[in-house]
Amino acid sequence: MVRQINSPHHDPPPRRCEGKEPKGWPVERAARLAEGHADGVLSDINFGEVFPFVAKPLAHDGLARYIGPTLGGQVAGLSRHDPLVHDLNPIAFVAGRPYMDLSAYINLPGIAYHLDVLAAVDRTKGKAIADLVRAGRLHPIPISLGAQIKLHLAYARMGLRSLWWLFRLCTPTELRDAYARMTERLRELIRCPLDKDSPSVLLTDLNREFDDESDPTTDGLRHLGLAMFLHTTLHRLLANRVPSELLDDLSKGIPHNPTTTISLDLWALAQDARPLADVFGKTPPDQLTQVLQATEPGRRWWTRFEDFLAQHGHRGEAELDITTPRWREDPTFLLQTVANYLRHPSGAPTPPEMLTEGQRRREAAASAIRKQLPLPLRGLFQWLYERYILWLPFREAMKYTWLLGLEQARRVYRDLGRRLASAGHLKTADDVFWLRLHEVHAWAESGAVTWTPALLESRAQEWRDWTALRPPSLIVGSSDIEDTTVLTVPLEGSRVLRGTPVSAGLAEGIARVITDPHHADLRPGEILVTRYTDPAWTPLFFTAGALITEIGGVLSHGAVVAREIGLPAVVGVEDATIRITSGRRVKVNALDGTIELL
Repeated sequence: MVRQINSPHHDPPPRRCEGKEPKGWPVERAARLAEGHADGVLSDINFGEVFPFVAKPLAHDGLARYIGPTLGGQVAGLSRHDPLVHDLNPIAFVAGRPYMDLSAYINLPGIAYHLDVLAAVDRTKGKAIADLVRAGRLHPIPISLGAQIKLHLAYARMGLRSLWWLFRLCTPTELRDAYARMTERLRELIRCPLDKDSPSVLLTDLNREFDDESDPTTDGLRHLGLAMFLHTTLHRLLANRVPSELLDDLSKGIPHNPTTTISLDLWALAQDARPLADVFGKTPPDQLTQVLQATEPGRRWWTRFEDFLAQHGHRGEAELDITTPRWREDPTFLLQTVANYLRHPSGAPTPPEMLTEGQRRREAAASAIRKQLPLPLRGLFQWLYERYILWLPFREAMKYTWLLGLEQARRVYRDLGRRLASAGHLKTADDVFWLRLHEVHAWAESGAVTWTPALLESRAQEWRDWTALRPPSLIVGSSDIEDTTVLTVPLEGSRVLRGTPVSAGLAEGIARVITDPHHADLRPGEILVTRYTDPAWTPLFFTAGALITEIGGVLSHGAVVAREIGLPAVVGVEDATIRITSGRRVKVNALDGTIELL
């Protein structure tokens, strides 16, 4: 079943699954030109990010109306309000899970001419997508000649602008300062009370925030694109000219990464908690809030913890889903991580020491590379390397700031939910997420209640049904891609698994499979095995012995941070969370990408 999302106000009839995989996956596509295009190709990744959730109705509409056009507009080099961007909106849904509509994306020159970038962020699916293009199975959504010319002109303008950014060494520094100003402005916005404004005013102000294209993050994907360009260009220049370990070291100890800053700040908090180590060690994480605030030392530490939350509390697990709590609301994961940090063995490198050592190795690698390159290439390498160090932090910077905007959206919708619950129109404040966007706006503007309890329950039941399903990573039409696209086949029976090595090193230890960060009891030296990682997982990296993920490539989040701190990592290991069980001893070879089950 394929359905076009005609507008964010479209309310499809309830769809049901019976807990089994449907013969044809239910697909919705937001691109306005997708109607009648039956063989669209959809992927569950976008630039290494994963949407690991079934979207509730309000989140579904927000992704289709705001996030999709924002992504499409930045890649196209056009305003997200441009009609052509909405014609090629790249957001789609498969059994309620957000996917990227590659048949829309492939019309954009920034994607069509740089398919290697897809492989860089996810090796397995990136290669499968490139193979589909070469085989003629990835058919772009048909667009007019005028639209093609418009896209290529925008691509040319974007390329010239990117070249200007590259030539000016001060550009990333200026942008970093602009990001910081925008981040602080959003923090101030989040501190503002909501109860004095009417629902229509709250929604109008929220729309204004989403529609504002004057802040620096509106070019965030282009900044990320420059980081990817510099990474791939450096590797092409140096491949077969210098040892691979030197290449790997060039990504270590990168400064100004907001994601590693979070981990360092949390480590500092853990050192402050040393006198409370027994409390952290003996108290379940979900009870720590109450126990710590029962004593004076605990209250003093909690005050410092609240300062941390004021800075970074807008992050969270599955943080692209506005229906999930932020750290500010539920800090269980952070408290568990502090407990993990307090178990850090004495004498083992600390997170600050790991980053310092990474920086030393990076500078040593750059010096060694300069000596090994022929004289004509040394200047080119230095030019690229200087800019690589400045631009790579933008891999994480845009998302860090964007998530403050998503937290504000969550605050507004939940406040409206509280008002609806007080009036008897919803059972709880969080039931607002079962509403569609147009229903919320209609109520805010006129007070009209256009839903019934039975309708909301049917949506909730559909969501529960779909959370039990796991659609394939790549979809053609409404069918899955055959297993021939999978690169991570087991070797030597089932004892050896293969993936993509993204951070060199060797490790052996007990595997810890973690699919929910709330239960992330990762002991020092254990091998972290998970389906994917997003920035919220980064604090776990500093206690892990190695990282294994099912999803990712050399420029995915987990790979970038793992290289930065020198954590051996293998990504793109098919069904790693199924084939590896917690407690199993494994040997990770992040030089050739193999994992041996011992």
